[in-house]
Formats: sequence, structure tokens, C-alpha cells
Amino acid sequence: MLTKDYSDAQVPDEATVHGLRIGIVIASIGATLPMFLLASQIAVARGLRVTCLACCSACWVVGLLGLLTSIVGSRSRLSTYQVVAFSFGVRGAQLVNLVLGVMLIGWFATTGDMLGAAIQQAVAGIHGTTGPRWIYSLSALTVMTLTAIFGFRVLERFVRFTLPLLAVLMAYVLWLSLRQGAPADLMARPGNHGLSTMDAVSSVIGAIILAAVLAPDLTRYARNDRHALLSVLGIAIGFPIALIMAAIPAALFGQWDVMKVMTLLGIPGTAIVILVLSTWMSNSSNLYSSTLTLATFFKRSSTQQLGFGAAVVAAAAAFLGIADHFIDALIVLGIISTPVAGIYVVDFFVVKHQRYDFDTLIGLPAVRSSAFVAWILGSVAGLSGTYGAYSFTRLPAVDSILVAACAYFSMSLYGTAQNRSQATAQKGGAP
Repeated sequence: MLTKDYSDAQVPDEATVHGLRIGIVIASIGATLPMFLLASQIAVARGLRVTCLACCSACWVVGLLGLLTSIVGSRSRLSTYQVVAFSFGVRGAQLVNLVLGVMLIGWFATTGDMLGAAIQQAVAGIHGTTGPRWIYSLSALTVMTLTAIFGFRVLERFVRFTLPLLAVLMAYVLWLSLRQGAPADLMARPGNHGLSTMDAVSSVIGAIILAAVLAPDLTRYARNDRHALLSVLGIAIGFPIALIMAAIPAALFGQWDVMKVMTLLGIPGTAIVILVLSTWMSNSSNLYSSTLTLATFFKRSSTQQLGFGAAVVAAAAAFLGIADHFIDALIVLGIISTPVAGIYVVDFFVVKHQRYDFDTLIGLPAVRSSAFVAWILGSVAGLSGTYGAYSFTRLPAVDSILVAACAYFSMSLYGTAQNRSQATAQKGGAP
């Protein structure tokens, strides 16, 4: 009997778990091939010292947002997609969920395809011959699907088993790297200056910010606020460790290609295991979250049916070879998804005074225009900073959240004042 995943209900007390168990699942999201590539590119461009500072700073900034979004999840016991309905309206939330769902399935397909390409490259280096890329991609997507479709409990148990093994393998890579170069020497290497420090910080924030935006999907299982805050250690500590461990060998060889670095270390076989385990864990979370999104559209379908459906779409994209063309579109979707967190945080803590009840979802308005105006303003701010027009914090993701939160707060205050004024006028005109 599969554990109920509460995609259409609040998580009850008996289904909650310790915050550190949730934090482990969150930490696994940061240990994936795209993140390893990003950390490696920053290390080659800026050197190891700046990379360490950039990764830690970025993760702590995202962790601050995660402190708020995780509490929203633990107090409401609702998924992100249900939380969004309170600020955007029932129908309005479906549009938000569509954007999030397309993005999550897209990343699931693209990351699986990237892993397939890396495995193909490794097999070619070891054996001299290899098969078509799509075979490796489809195989990777299949095994990821099997651990994501059965809900949080199965995903959490899988991560608890595989993360220690991944940590041991990463530590082995780190030990081999440090044998070839002293830590002090590695920290002193400046890099090729192909990226500014602020751009490095912004890149990391942009890559991991959705872990905080979608935190309620996981922290709705937290026992209380303290356990929700413990789960944020996955972002504040787990993410920097994964990024820095990937950056060290890249800085050593001045090479950002993960497979080439592992080949230079003489461990292409170990590299395959690391990439498979890490991407398997994190990409399973993408598919899991996408099933929660799809549940808002297909209310009569089970989590397993929704997961299989999303996986089939992703596999088709990988088979047709179009997954790697999604990246630009997925980056844009990620930028415009980020302001959603600023809106629902303000709505939960300030506007609704922390009162989110699943039973009241049915009576919510279809659309709340103020949330959409704030979303558009935040998205414009994020896109403007990303593509070089203007950024007042030099961190586009932070810009988008602050603009959206301030705009929504201002409109909510104005709406409350209007309602009070109308109520007073009605009382004054009453006989």
C-alpha cells in the first residue's frame, strides 16, 4: 500500500517527520550535474577563493527566503500550489501552476538528457565505443521516475540511502584533488576573470532560488516551525558543500567539464556513479513537485498516473533531441517564477495573518488581480536585471522578489483602506 501524499489535502500531524530528514532531501537538490557544471565554471573564471565566497553568500541569501517559505509550508501544511491559490485565486493559481509545471517537467527532461550525454561521453572514454545518446537519457529518466511517483516518503527514504554513498564518493574525489595541489595554492589561483564576482553570486542564486520558492512542497511535512527551520540547513549548508566540492577539482585543472576533470583524475567510472546518484536524487524532486502541480489540473488522477504522464512527456523530449533546446526558455520561466514566493509570503504573514485552511480553498475568488500585477512587476524587474538593463541590487532574483512583495503589500494595504472607507460610508448612510 502506497503512502498517501496529500496532494489534495493538508498534511496531518501523524504524517509529519523530523526537519533534518526534510533538509537531507533539500540538500540532494543541490547535488546535480547542472549545479556541478555551474560551480566548475565559476571556479575556472574566478578561482577557488571567490567561488567559495560566492557560493556561500548565494546559498545564505536563498536560505533567508527559505526561512520564510518553509514556515509557510509547516504552518499551512499545504503544497506550494495550494498556497498560491490564496493569493492568486483558484483559477489564477492554475496559470501559476502551469508555468511551474512546464518548468519542472522541462528541467526533468533537460537534466536527464544532460546526464545521458555525460554517461555517453564516459562510456566512450572507457570502452572506445558507445550507443546513441537517447538510450542513456531514457534509461536515466526511467529510474528517476520510479523514485518520484510514489510521493515524499519514498523519495525521502531513497535520498537517506544514497546521499551518504554520494558523500563518500565526493570526498574521495576531493582527496584525490588535494593530493595533486595544496589547498593554499588552489585558493591563491585567480582564475581567468571571465565572470565578475557579483555575476557569480547572481548565477548561483538564480540556479537555486526555486528550492526556496517550492519549499512548502517538502516543509508541509515538518512537525513544527523549529523542524521547518532545520530543513533550511539543506540550502544553507548542503548546497555550499556540494558546490564547493565540485569547484575544487575544476580549479585544480582549470577545466569546467566534469567528465574531463574526472578523467584527468583517473576515475571516469567513479564519475559515472557520482553523476548518476546525484542527478537521480535531485531530478526525482523535480518530477515529484511537477506531480503536485498537475494534481491541481487533473484532480481525479493519482500521483502515480500524473508522474508517469509527466515522465512520458519528458522522455519524448529527450528521444526527439529537443530537451537541450529548452534551456533558454527554462531560464526565463525560472525568472518569472521567482516573484511568486514574495507574493505568497506577504499574503500569508501580513494579509491573511497566517490563516490558510484547505477547507476555505473552494470559497476563494477565481482571480486576484493584485497578485498578477505584482507578479508582472516582479518578473519585469527580474528579466531586466538578468538581461543587463537595470538591477538595483545587482541580483536579479532578489530584485524580482522584493518588487513583487512590495507591490503586493502596497496594493493589499490600498484594498484594505478602500474596503474600510466603503464600510464607513455605508454605516454613515444607514438610517
